[in-house]
Amino acid sequence: MNHAVSLRNVRAGYGRVTVLNDITLSIEQGSLTGLCGPNGAGKSTFIKLCLGMIRPRSGSLTVLEAVPGRRGFRNTLLRIGYVPQKTGGGLIPATVREAVAMGRYGKAGLFRRLSARDWAPVDRALEAAGIAGIAASLTRELSGGQAQRVAIARALAMEPELLLLDEPTASLDAQGRSELLALVKTYRCGTVVMVSHDPESLSRCGRIFRFAEGRAEALASGESPHA
Repeated sequence: MNHAVSLRNVRAGYGRVTVLNDITLSIEQGSLTGLCGPNGAGKSTFIKLCLGMIRPRSGSLTVLEAVPGRRGFRNTLLRIGYVPQKTGGGLIPATVREAVAMGRYGKAGLFRRLSARDWAPVDRALEAAGIAGIAASLTRELSGGQAQRVAIARALAMEPELLLLDEPTASLDAQGRSELLALVKTYRCGTVVMVSHDPESLSRCGRIFRFAEGRAEALASGESPHA
């Protein structure tokens, strides 16, 4: 079985604080996996490990068959889309389409002009995220929900093999949450890992891991994430 992410006996934390203690879990390629649990339980720390933002104190970790933090992992990051918990329009006077296109510059090269081949996935992502109609608007003028959609579209424009979503529905209304859940189920973005407290979002996941007290356990089919 191929795994997009694999942890074995991983310990991780910040300073003297251990957040994850002896975590062993695997996420299958092509799956939609949910992460739940109380605040501070280690869900966001797990995401940071996958991105190489922090390193395990012990144990082994592979992401798309590469080791975060090792030489060459920067190339692997070009295959990973990430949407953080909080996003904003920002102060840069960019249009929505330009902001979404930033997701392509890693592959195209930072100072290179985007080709028609790059703009095609940008426009598909704008349409999929429901923001094609405001593509010419300035990002600094957006609402919180619109800014969140831009962040999601930017990640999708990368055409990622692994998409990491940290509370992606937090700034969205009920309709926005429903549309996003339908999007991640249907849009071709490889493996999706979604941190969420929302029962409806988690119900769409094929597998759910609950984080608590430095550990993570896979929930049985039909088991409530809040039990």
